[in-house]
Amino acid sequence: MKTLLLAALFAAVQTLSAAGGEFSVVTYNVENLFDADEIAVFDDYASSGESHSYSPAKLLVKIVNIAEALRTFNNGAGPEIVCFNEFEIDFSPESTVADHAAFLASYKDTTVDRMLTTELNDEIRGLPVEALLLKYFEDNGMSGYQVTVGTDPAGSVGPGAKNAQTKAHKNAVFSKFPITETKSHPTPDARDILEVTLEAGGHPFTIFVNHWKSRASDIKAEQTRRLNAQTLRDRLDVVFAENPSADVLVTGDFNSQYNQSQTYPHLGKTAVNNVLGSQGDETSTASATNGSLYNLWHELPVAQRFSDEYAGKWGTLMQMMVTPGLYDHQGVQYVDNSFDVVVLEGVNTVGPFKRPRRWTNAGAGGGFSDHFPISARFRTVEENAPGKRLNPVRPGKEDSPSKLMGIDHDALKEDTSPRFTSQLAANPERIMGDIFRATGTITSLRPLTMKVEGGEYLLHSPDEELRREMRAWPKGGKLEFLGEFSMHKGKLQFVINERDWILRTPRRSGD
Repeated sequence: MKTLLLAALFAAVQTLSAAGGEFSVVTYNVENLFDADEIAVFDDYASSGESHSYSPAKLLVKIVNIAEALRTFNNGAGPEIVCFNEFEIDFSPESTVADHAAFLASYKDTTVDRMLTTELNDEIRGLPVEALLLKYFEDNGMSGYQVTVGTDPAGSVGPGAKNAQTKAHKNAVFSKFPITETKSHPTPDARDILEVTLEAGGHPFTIFVNHWKSRASDIKAEQTRRLNAQTLRDRLDVVFAENPSADVLVTGDFNSQYNQSQTYPHLGKTAVNNVLGSQGDETSTASATNGSLYNLWHELPVAQRFSDEYAGKWGTLMQMMVTPGLYDHQGVQYVDNSFDVVVLEGVNTVGPFKRPRRWTNAGAGGGFSDHFPISARFRTVEENAPGKRLNPVRPGKEDSPSKLMGIDHDALKEDTSPRFTSQLAANPERIMGDIFRATGTITSLRPLTMKVEGGEYLLHSPDEELRREMRAWPKGGKLEFLGEFSMHKGKLQFVINERDWILRTPRRSGD
């Protein structure tokens, strides 16, 4: 697990250079990287008129932070390949960028910083986010990328479309290798699966970028994910029927745990394990001559298997799966045990539990994403011996635990939690996700609201039983608590994750 301090971000802490034929692939769900045209399916991104809404200046902050995470590769030059989730589909077709090289040439005398501030105009507002991100990379020493993005059928996207929120996003690939072919595979109620073939050191390398239906534990959503998985499985079967030794990487946000069948047995047949065939026996994939998929989460100790957090549980929604061709001695080969999670301590993490520092539109905007990026290394080999196989060291086994790892909220100590102050509240984007000790007065019951340090904040808990107790608290009562600072639907709030976080229960005035 990469744990870096901010001062080391530009050092060679993660040398993933292409020397010797090695290169890196990163998969990154960037959480709503929307453009600046104010046409969006989410209210917070459709207008910059509210303090909690998106704006070109906040877009710039988000682009800067994405680059900051990726600069930890190759001494600041960035990974050779980045597979992105959650780029906004371009709702301003009049400013679509078809030729990225020509786009960069036309804006060579300026920078994204100026384009999104002093030079902002309607044309720049309408530019798709992949063009703006590419331009920022070029401005800051992360050059040489070709770009390709997924598509959706005409008329199926936009704020008024059916399933608009599902169709808000597209997948994308940034590659320093030549992109030779791109296909986009529609799949029910999810983003199109992006298939990209590259020439890595002169060898074809195919990547499938996925972003499946959300709500990992939901039965109805799993039914849709099975269809997403079948779309991918059918295409993989065609690829491997044509070439059993094809070098293929399957990656993206599957909105499933790598051990979905063990974690949620109530789902029955699961998309990622049963339909797609993701599994943890590395030896079987390394020696196979079919479309076997080895899930790289099994490369890490169980305690390090996490890329996201929800309701106090660690998850593994971001995944990479390798195929038998990546274990032979021809073309592209997986670098054994190179899978990792890009955790930059104090940079893209927040609070004592080091959860992802997710993006927020609060204040001036800040944060990264609700997912940590994941990465792996590959190499090109010239031996041309498809029958010879890589012999994995410490091969992964089917050791999937039956439940998600929980965050140890009980370990939080009130005497080590900072006191919430009005000075901190003045810059909410800087403290989003941090945990504070606070004292306040209940001012409203529906919704449950309290005044803390002169500000009004909602109160919430993910614990249903605790929420019922909280709704019975008296108006005017005094409360002392430990709370996670967050925002819900444009309103700032504190989340009380555990009953032990309530240090003094509110009482009626005079009690």
